[in-house]
Amino acid sequence: MTIRQAFFRSALIIILCSVGFMYSQSDSVFKQVEEAVAASVKEGVQVGNEATSFELTTLGGETVALNDYHGTPVVINFFATWCPPCQEEMPVIVEMEKRLTNQGAKFIAVNMTSQETSKAEVTPFLKHFGANFDVLLDESGDVMDTYQIIGIPTTIVIDENGIIVQRINGGLSYSMMEDIYLFR
Repeated sequence: MTIRQAFFRSALIIILCSVGFMYSQSDSVFKQVEEAVAASVKEGVQVGNEATSFELTTLGGETVALNDYHGTPVVINFFATWCPPCQEEMPVIVEMEKRLTNQGAKFIAVNMTSQETSKAEVTPFLKHFGANFDVLLDESGDVMDTYQIIGIPTTIVIDENGIIVQRINGGLSYSMMEDIYLFR
């Protein structure tokens, strides 16, 4: 073996060892980047924010927290029974709830109970539209304030990582439902 061949073999071994070392370190670099991105996501109520958690009671008396569904995509719909756009979109909401459930996602309807004449109006409203889901009651208006609900209905789509990916202010139509992130 010549000196030249020995040199090239030595250089090749050094290069291979260097590549192996860099490859072994790349995992920690990717982990650092992932942690930096996660740290940059702030909690809030707008698209791109980590959804602010809340806890409310259902019509059936069960306490439900948004954090209970972390790891699962969630669609939240804020509505009131007296609201004409809410009434118009309710058949779409009933269909959307069925489709989301079939896909393994979670649908949460939040009634703006603090804006209702009476909590007793909610059950007949749901029955009229054939809605079989239990509704969360925002009796104090705190969730409405936290989520900056100015007009209703408002629909918020949260991905499995807890990040708000869509916010739809106003009523949904069937074609708008198809454009929701989870149905694409």
